[in-house]
Amino acid sequence: MRFTIPKLSALAGALAAALLAAPAANAAIRFSEATDGLYSDATHGGRGWVVDFIPRKDGGGILYLYGAAYDETGKQAWITSNFEVKEFEFKKTGVPMAMPTGGRFGDTWPTPVVPVANGTLDVELLSCGELKITVKPNAATGLPTSTQTLTASADYVGTLGVAAVNEQCVQKRKFTTCPAGTTLVADRTCQITGTVAQNLTLTNETTWVLKGLVKVGTDNGTKVKLNIEPGTLITGSGQSADYLYVEPGSQIFAQGAPYAPIIFTSPADGVGTTAPKPGDWGGIVVSGNAPNNKCLAAPFDCRSEFDPTLRYGGDKPRESSGVIQYVQSRYAGYVFQTGREVNSFTFQSVGDGTVVDHVQAYRGKDDGIEFFGGTVNVKHAIITEAGDDGLDWDEGYNGNIQYVLLQHGTGLGEDHGIEAANQNANQDALPRAMPTVSNLTFIGNGQGGYGITFKEGSGGRIKNSVITGFKKGCLFLTNGPTFTSAGTPAALTGNLTMDHNLVQCTLNFDQAADAPWTAQAFYTAQAANVTGDPMLQGFLPKAGSPLLDGGLSASSVWFTPVSYIGAFRDANDDWTRGWAYNLTR
Repeated sequence: MRFTIPKLSALAGALAAALLAAPAANAAIRFSEATDGLYSDATHGGRGWVVDFIPRKDGGGILYLYGAAYDETGKQAWITSNFEVKEFEFKKTGVPMAMPTGGRFGDTWPTPVVPVANGTLDVELLSCGELKITVKPNAATGLPTSTQTLTASADYVGTLGVAAVNEQCVQKRKFTTCPAGTTLVADRTCQITGTVAQNLTLTNETTWVLKGLVKVGTDNGTKVKLNIEPGTLITGSGQSADYLYVEPGSQIFAQGAPYAPIIFTSPADGVGTTAPKPGDWGGIVVSGNAPNNKCLAAPFDCRSEFDPTLRYGGDKPRESSGVIQYVQSRYAGYVFQTGREVNSFTFQSVGDGTVVDHVQAYRGKDDGIEFFGGTVNVKHAIITEAGDDGLDWDEGYNGNIQYVLLQHGTGLGEDHGIEAANQNANQDALPRAMPTVSNLTFIGNGQGGYGITFKEGSGGRIKNSVITGFKKGCLFLTNGPTFTSAGTPAALTGNLTMDHNLVQCTLNFDQAADAPWTAQAFYTAQAANVTGDPMLQGFLPKAGSPLLDGGLSASSVWFTPVSYIGAFRDANDDWTRGWAYNLTR
């Protein structure tokens, strides 16, 4: 068969009825709109196909393929197929193809086009811009089986003045082998276990599997850099106790891109018929040498609540543990026992030289992001249906946080939007937890506990934030040291403040029964705090919303200056687009 480029045709509906279940494979290389285009086989006379992927918000979609051929008599044979592709499938076998009858190539079609399913295709994405298609016509067609390895058509796209391969497709290498220290466990899949004892790069043509506790380096001994390329897929092996742990002194450089986030997820996600669920793997833990009020002096012996053999803490507030940027953590959370959990993201005494920007915790079994001391800053975070709290801090955390979208769902087990604590054993321990937090959009959807809970002596400064729809209420204060440290509504110390916020819950304010003053008095005593309808469309403010001009910039130069309330300036300021997963809009 000799293929040419056909016109696109609306044959999808007719062919969809013929779709059959077909085996699938899982890998980081995956179909997306960045793999759309014209593909040709230069070694076989320029045989060509049109590839068009129509995505859904869950990462999967429909792949449309169109090719034109001539049989041995010279008669035109138009081949088309469309089929379901899950998010991480790179190979499909036995999908139906149709060879329409009627019509002709040109501007007018004198007879109707009738698609006839008369064969199957095997389709495999080898890398960006390289595709393998095996055409298996039924015997009645008189056409032979044919396999083509196709590349993005440089001749065609060159006339448009663009690159042959879409630059937003980042998986540009074909898989060859697993690096030393890792094990091949499936097609294009390498498993990591134990301790990573030397610098390692997780490349994006490979699916990487974490088996058990995977440690990066040793505690301030062997200092290792773990690099992760944009678009890389990392999964657990199928156990809740599979998690990544970066030791103090080592670093992680997980630098995704807006069009190619790095994804940590369940091995059941985006492939096969088993639905992923919260707790399918553990999560991401980064530990450092920044201050912590549980271990103030050398040897700074703070211990992880989920594994007391793992130490953290120190006297280096400016330390860098690397970069975590454009990273999703899906279906994480390992609950060893109540109060001993690995979260979607866990930061233990991590310094503010670390960059954490554009991260999403999706349907984790425990907290979205938890901080145990440290000074690390976070900007642009999404917490989607966390099984416990959205943000949780303890042990004297003193970082900055700006731009957080939190959405509760339909009762996964969500608790508070923020659970703010200083230290359970010594609620007046110093340094006291006093992070500055600005531009939150917290949407409870009638679920969960309180929007914000301050307890166990925690301080903090909440600005420019909207809290709405939490089941128990918007703001809750408890424990004597929390109130004492804060002062009184008429004479606040500055340890605990809220200004330029909007809250809307059935019960806006609540406090412990023995509280010396009320949460309402605390809230209304401070500047520009209001209650009422935030006027949201999904999570974005509508025209005329009180959020649009109710804010005031934080004083620290780390914060982006703002004049609005919430995580989004207006309906055109959606920083979640392109990289975030499966949001309710």
